[in-house]
Amino acid sequence: AITYTACSTMPVVIVLLKLCFFLLHREEMLSMLKYTEDNFWYVQYDAYGRKILEQINKKGTILLFTFTFFTQGAVLSYLLTPIIENKGKNETERILMFNVWVGISTNVSPNYEIVFFFEFIALIHSGLCFCCFDNLLGLINMHAAGQFKMLQHRFETILQKVERTGTVEMLTQKKKHQVYEEIIECVAIHHKLIWYSESMERLFMYTTLCQLLSSAILLCVSGLQIFLGQGTIVRRMIFIAHSNACFFQLFVITLTSNDLIDESRAIGDAAYNANWQVLAHKDNKGIRNAVLMIIMRSKRPCSISAGGFFPVSLETFMTVLSTSVSYFTLLRKFIGE
Repeated sequence: AITYTACSTMPVVIVLLKLCFFLLHREEMLSMLKYTEDNFWYVQYDAYGRKILEQINKKGTILLFTFTFFTQGAVLSYLLTPIIENKGKNETERILMFNVWVGISTNVSPNYEIVFFFEFIALIHSGLCFCCFDNLLGLINMHAAGQFKMLQHRFETILQKVERTGTVEMLTQKKKHQVYEEIIECVAIHHKLIWYSESMERLFMYTTLCQLLSSAILLCVSGLQIFLGQGTIVRRMIFIAHSNACFFQLFVITLTSNDLIDESRAIGDAAYNANWQVLAHKDNKGIRNAVLMIIMRSKRPCSISAGGFFPVSLETFMTVLSTSVSYFTLLRKFIGE
């Protein structure tokens, strides 16, 4: 009974915690979304930038649609359970999606229909809220990683046409100044992306920690209910949908966060491969120092941490799955005894 109830209550508790947290930080969230729109989404890109955006759109469509599909599948399972199980039953035997105690009989009409309607509304909103925050985090992670990838391309091509040391000295003063300004601009963009990633981490770090902890428990209890095989096939479908939704939720969060880590770390390699060694040593010490600082800074990649304890990555995904399996084994052994 406890594991059955946990599958229904824990997602609602997590949704309420996320709502409360983001309401407290509403202004920061709106500011970040405004910055994302102005600097990432509604910007004119070159051919390479448009290619990156197309890749993000394709990847985001697959990941977020799959996660949302399984989440709404769980919602549909809850909705269909009373409809199917109430066939052939009289009024006193009818069941609701969720048991409620309101001091009146909920089995007879019109009380049953009224309570069913409000449960349906609550169920729809819970299903939407369950996936919307994590979809937003995944989308922002992918776009931030895409911006780092575009910056890598700029670093790699900024001195692509300069082939040997001293060539820059033979360029016109205007062209030389243009090269320097472009390198300075790349440094500024890198600084802004770091600031953006740190702001994003401050907003999502605690909700991500709560989500990881709850995902381990939800995967365990829903898997246990599937294994026990109690109730009708329809009720077992609820827990199968729960397991799928939790699995893809965890996968979306960890995969997109892992992309952010990889792309921000790769900035150092891109800066090193920028052909900066062709710059004259005596006149370009500032540029060399800037590139060196970028390489050093990229050694500490941007990431979304879980409450500030550890960065979220695909390793976290495997750790949570391993923990869930361990809990599942213990509960199965305990119930078997």
